[in-house]
Amino acid sequence: MNKKTIASLLIRKSKYTSEQKKLLNSIEKAREDLEVAREYFNSVDDPRLIDYAIYREEAAKARYMFLLNEAKKNGLKATEKDSLKELSAV
Repeated sequence: MNKKTIASLLIRKSKYTSEQKKLLNSIEKAREDLEVAREYFNSVDDPRLIDYAIYREEAAKARYMFLLNEAKKNGLKATEKDSLKELSAV
């Protein structure tokens, strides 16, 4: 089972509202997008694409930070059980 599947199962079985679940899923997707953008930046070898890679990573980072701030404003906190970092060890 991959970590995205495990995260989805934890979110579904938890006591979050549907809006909170949607936000948690968006945060996980944004984190994955940021990871992909960083991998792309590290793999770019054409100088003409470096600016694009930087822009892509910065955009992904901005979206991820925005969603984390939204979660914080809504009082949404991840417990150790729900932590996606903990899931990556599985």
